[in-house]
Amino acid sequence: MWHTFSQESDFNHELEMQAPLNDLPRIAPCFFVPPLENKPQNPIMESLKLEKMNMNMPLRYFQSQLPPELAVLTMDTAHIKEEQSATKIEELWNNAVTRKLGIKNGILSWDRLRPSHSDRASTTAFLSEQDDLVCASARSYVQPRLVNPMNSMLYVTQNQLLVSLKMIVLGFSSQYHMWDPAKERFIQVGTEQNGKRGFVLIDGKDEVVSESLISRFLKIGTLLRRLESLLSSLRTRSAKEGPTIHALAHSLSTTIDYLREVIASCPPSKDQLTSDNENLPLLSIWSQHAVYEDILVALADLYGRNEDLSPHAYLSLESAPVPLLSRLYEHLSFHFEHGSFDITCAIIAFILTSTSQEYIQDIARSVGFGGQPSQRVSQAGGKRNGEYSFDLEEEEEEEEDIFDLLDKIETSFPAFFPPKVMQALPAAQKSLILFQIAQPDHSLVASTSSEPSIRWLWTTEEITAAWNDLPLLSSTRIPLPITTTSAPLPSTSPYKPELSEFQMFDLEPGTSIPQTTLQVKDRSYIILCAFIDKFPASLPSITPTLSELTSLTFKGLLEHASTLSASLLALFINSPGILNFRSHLILLRSYLLIAAPPFKSRLLNALFSDAGEYEIDTTAHSMSIRSLRQRQGKKVKENKQPWAVGLSLNLLERETWPPVGADLSFFLRTVIVDSLESGKETDEGKVEREQVIEEAEWRLGFAIRDLPTGAGRDKWLDPLSIEALDFLYMDYKPPNPLEILISPDVLSKYQRMFAFILRLLRVESALKSLFRMSTHRAIATFLFPTLTQSRKLLLHFRFVVQAFVSSLSGYVFDTAIGGNFDPFLARLSPDGANPSSSDPSSGWGANESSAGFSDVFELAQRHSALLDDILSACLLRSGQRGVGDLLRQCLELVLEFTIVVGELHRGRIQEYQAAPMVEELFRKFCVKMTTFTKVLKGLVDKSPSSSILSLETYSGTGRRPTGGLDALYHLLVRLDLTDWWSKSTKQ
Repeated sequence: MWHTFSQESDFNHELEMQAPLNDLPRIAPCFFVPPLENKPQNPIMESLKLEKMNMNMPLRYFQSQLPPELAVLTMDTAHIKEEQSATKIEELWNNAVTRKLGIKNGILSWDRLRPSHSDRASTTAFLSEQDDLVCASARSYVQPRLVNPMNSMLYVTQNQLLVSLKMIVLGFSSQYHMWDPAKERFIQVGTEQNGKRGFVLIDGKDEVVSESLISRFLKIGTLLRRLESLLSSLRTRSAKEGPTIHALAHSLSTTIDYLREVIASCPPSKDQLTSDNENLPLLSIWSQHAVYEDILVALADLYGRNEDLSPHAYLSLESAPVPLLSRLYEHLSFHFEHGSFDITCAIIAFILTSTSQEYIQDIARSVGFGGQPSQRVSQAGGKRNGEYSFDLEEEEEEEEDIFDLLDKIETSFPAFFPPKVMQALPAAQKSLILFQIAQPDHSLVASTSSEPSIRWLWTTEEITAAWNDLPLLSSTRIPLPITTTSAPLPSTSPYKPELSEFQMFDLEPGTSIPQTTLQVKDRSYIILCAFIDKFPASLPSITPTLSELTSLTFKGLLEHASTLSASLLALFINSPGILNFRSHLILLRSYLLIAAPPFKSRLLNALFSDAGEYEIDTTAHSMSIRSLRQRQGKKVKENKQPWAVGLSLNLLERETWPPVGADLSFFLRTVIVDSLESGKETDEGKVEREQVIEEAEWRLGFAIRDLPTGAGRDKWLDPLSIEALDFLYMDYKPPNPLEILISPDVLSKYQRMFAFILRLLRVESALKSLFRMSTHRAIATFLFPTLTQSRKLLLHFRFVVQAFVSSLSGYVFDTAIGGNFDPFLARLSPDGANPSSSDPSSGWGANESSAGFSDVFELAQRHSALLDDILSACLLRSGQRGVGDLLRQCLELVLEFTIVVGELHRGRIQEYQAAPMVEELFRKFCVKMTTFTKVLKGLVDKSPSSSILSLETYSGTGRRPTGGLDALYHLLVRLDLTDWWSKSTKQ
């Protein structure tokens, strides 16, 4: 800035400075505010007076700081002629300004002496609107640049700079800039070692304008070179990282080739650079590169190679397809939402399409859509279809293979997969594996089509056709036009022109091949050009967003996945053979839940006894081979142990517990075989049974589990304990495809119920023995003949425990098991009612299929939930340990009561000894039952359905399950309908 005022003429009214103080000089104000007169003010009149004073003030002249030859540009030319005291020099410049301009420039300066000075006439007197060099020379004179030794200044012309920038934008070093591999950016030549800051100044431009013009070209070249460095690193990755990362490298290579081609065709052309014209349209050239700067900035942000990042801060691209494809899709969605250039969106869409194509086809083949999955899955799944060997080791290996395959199913997918597809795909992939085992010849499994089943829809025609369910045009790929230049063939060549490349194989050994034959020009970027040309400027109205477009793209995959899952579900529900899930459920209920009367009666005969006296059977029986070896007439040694009332005496003849051995195993096997259905007789006289029943002979079996031992954990070793039969359980081997429905976890729940039912049957058998001991005419003895009160207490106690056990047994079999199992079987029956038409509060989903399940895995979850409800209804869940222990202790007291009476009946104890024991057991039982009913009532009150009557559960056409905690209301009604236990506490 130069001064345009005179300090003496402008500030004549300054106050006089007073004498300074001793300590600090006094700072006087630099302005003066006159006080207002003590009279009414008139702002309007004062404004008019001030305006009049300003109009009458003489003109003020400022001393110019421009050089003498340019001072005329700031003079007031309107009053030049009125100046009478002008010098001759001023008259010269005045004449130059006021004369009529012609075809030549009217400015006279020393710069006019140079040959390159323009003689064009100028119609303005403003310095900034003059020629660039004139303006630059004036600026350099007025604002001289400070000399900084750390700055490296480089002056170039426009043509020289454009030649250099033409190489920079293609990623190559030039005369003025070179590539720094450490920083991965272009730096000015001469600043790479001394740490100087480089400045390139264009003739006629200052530092700001020059840097603004050059920065765009440097950014384009830097980002292009960084992407090329990324491409080199991607090509060195191992093939084990999957095809997705290599597909990304191929798409990036195609994109870089395309950008180089289009940037190379941008102005200035080679002819413009070699011409003598020095005034090239620099602003137009700079503007035409804006779109490519936007593309490269978007790509650099996509790959984590932004210009402001140093190489050590680069993003490391993951080779896993899910995060990689999700990143591509999120960036494409970002540019769609923010309205980026169409070509930017098209290039990112091309990268996403090329990179995800193989992954999408693998996902489609994993559900049998557009081809079959890898051979490894097919062989593991269909290794032993329809054949179930008796070799347990082979079955275990096959089971492990199936569950390993199911565990390897991926549950995470890229972000562009619609939510419905992500929910349906894991079930469909697992369903295909099970389908290959269950029915490998099904049309959904045996399809061998290799056509691409899914492809991205970008053009309006493809989107409209997919929306209207019309066939899409075949996706024919554009062949890669590779141009080769070969040497001319001799006239005697036997090859046709199109086969001329094969002549190299006829050459003699050692003959050199012309180099022109090996010149290959790759033009693969034409694929990207065609994609960009077809890419729409905006998405159609039927799919206005990317999420809607992806839903339409994956519509066929979703329909196929749903069909596959529904077909497998129908196979397990409706097939009449070994795969009928309902038949297996009936078998499990009949045996593991002891619901079949033939099996229950034979099991009671084998393991329990309701005899009224303690006598070991000395006759030969099938329970023990030892009984067959006993000699006739040999006395049996009397057992000194207490009578384990309720257990079969044949189990106690060895005087060891548990009575494991081949005898027990063989006898329990006959219990299963004899209780199976005999089948139906056909018209031909043959007896046929269902295949499930036919194979149940070897699928069902008793087994002995290893239980823990130690203090408080060895009750199962005592036959007098209610846990004496916990070592025994039943196992079931389902067919391989049904292992997902009848899993080991579900079987463990069945086995927990089996152990509980055995305890309940033991107590029931013990009570029957008690009744025989106390009331049977043939064997009963008059207990407590001299203690009348004790006998009354015995009869009363017997009645109370009989009511308790019978109510509990009826609740377990009718409400807990039957109330939950029967509705579940009804849903699986072919003629079962549609649950969706029933009361919506029944728990069935209104949007589910007619069978009530969406796929096999939901059916497996419902099956597991069914067992959970049964366990909850029987107070056997881990969260119900407190109230479950109360129930178990009540049953233990009942069993101890029968054992005391049994010992009294055998004469092993006297009545005066048994009387206090019976009284103590009755007192404990009353306390436990009171506490149990109180806790049970609290659980029922907390249940949301506590106000629903029991009969409402079974009303209507569709029977609803009794549930888990909801069923406890029925148990409370059975045990304490009239609040007897609550009143007995007060009494």
